[in-house]
Amino acid sequence: MNSSTHIIQAGCALPNLAVISEIPTPADCSPPHENADARVMITNNRSEIIAHAALWWNQSPAMQGHRLGAIGGFTACDTDSAKLLLDLACDTLRQHGCTIAVGPMNGNTWRRYRFVVESDGHPPFLLEPSQPAEYPLWWQAAGFNELVRYSSSLMTLPAPRAAPDTVCERLAQNGVRIRSLDPERFETELKAIYEISIKSFASNFLYTPLEEQAFIGSYLKVREHIDPRFIRIAERDGVPCGFVFGIPDLNAMQTGRKPALIVKTLAVDPQSRCAGLGSLLVDEIQQAATDAGYTHAIHALQYERNTSLKITKRNAGEKFRQYALFQKIL
Repeated sequence: MNSSTHIIQAGCALPNLAVISEIPTPADCSPPHENADARVMITNNRSEIIAHAALWWNQSPAMQGHRLGAIGGFTACDTDSAKLLLDLACDTLRQHGCTIAVGPMNGNTWRRYRFVVESDGHPPFLLEPSQPAEYPLWWQAAGFNELVRYSSSLMTLPAPRAAPDTVCERLAQNGVRIRSLDPERFETELKAIYEISIKSFASNFLYTPLEEQAFIGSYLKVREHIDPRFIRIAERDGVPCGFVFGIPDLNAMQTGRKPALIVKTLAVDPQSRCAGLGSLLVDEIQQAATDAGYTHAIHALQYERNTSLKITKRNAGEKFRQYALFQKIL
């Protein structure tokens, strides 16, 4: 590699430097609204950025026994620039009191995170992370190893039901009813979904709280693509207690392929004591997809220790992609 320069820029502002054409820009990888604590960059002898990343340490997720620093918005042009960049990122996080670096993660798990590490070649689907295949290898060459894995699974519709009749009957007897989202009350419905989410996800690995408006805003961005049939809300005696969110694979539609229904988010209020409700919600949304002519569903981006994987197995799902977060002790 020709002579290079290391640059550390405090804050989330975009750098006033040219970027080589082979890599995406900082604005593409980590826009300013994600509020990074710093950006790190490697430049060539023409003062062009050849590798860059964003760092978070002030509001990063909690991790038992560590102060976590997140590395996200990562891109580099080769192994050497990636190694220089990741070493610079780790040194910077260490100087700010972090004891472990985790990534790729744009600050928290509500934003972009994870690398694809295994795939059967199935085309990328909507809302799925993607990156050059070399990136995980470059991180490993820089001393990172896998922290946790996630997976996506494909199933043929109609799929075997995950909730037995006895569960359906018990939930019904306990006052549980399931309905579609009401598009006329869209933001009100989102507020109910938000309340369920923060209760359901609070114990998730690397969980961080998210403000209500940021949560609602993420759904408003895709509102035109949301089909109310594929958002099911469970209520117990009229009080929302669970939901499942699905969306057609727009990536497939744009390339002329028949889309699958992506089962993206499933959440049940743990205080509702509605055992089996998650299975029933998935069964309901997949039946709606079958009735609408869909032939496949994708259970997307499931944490390797998530109980929802049991639902996927009962639905006869087959893994086709795996993802990983990486770590390095500082």
